[in-house]
Amino acid sequence: MMSHHLNVHLEYKDIEIAHRLGKYIPNKNRAVIVKFVRRQTKIDVMKRAKQLKGTGIYINEDLTKINAEVLASLRLKEPSHFERAWSHEGKLFVRYNGIDRNEHVDYKQNQNWLSKPWPQKETTTYAKKAASTIPRSPKQI
Repeated sequence: MMSHHLNVHLEYKDIEIAHRLGKYIPNKNRAVIVKFVRRQTKIDVMKRAKQLKGTGIYINEDLTKINAEVLASLRLKEPSHFERAWSHEGKLFVRYNGIDRNEHVDYKQNQNWLSKPWPQKETTTYAKKAASTIPRSPKQI
């Protein structure tokens, strides 16, 4: 199925391991995590992930917990600062509004973004989850 949508030739031998994540819930799709035998296969699939737009199928990198939080922070805490924020090979990148080059988000910037408050209007599932698990100072309550 993915070969057809992404125009990449994939065979069983290209996948080292794949399994579903999360608990089984009837009539609900679960995410699948895949580890490819060759790194180049992963790169080819990730490059073509945009071709899945509108299909209801999404391909995301499996980020560390802290990188996932920082990426969500970049996208949700001050979205007006960025044209876009994304990950590539486990590293985080941003493109600021009005600047034509991409910038790597380093460890010091990670700490800065994690320390900023979450928006009051939690519009996404991740924002709601993050806001409920991150302790807030008395000023923010």
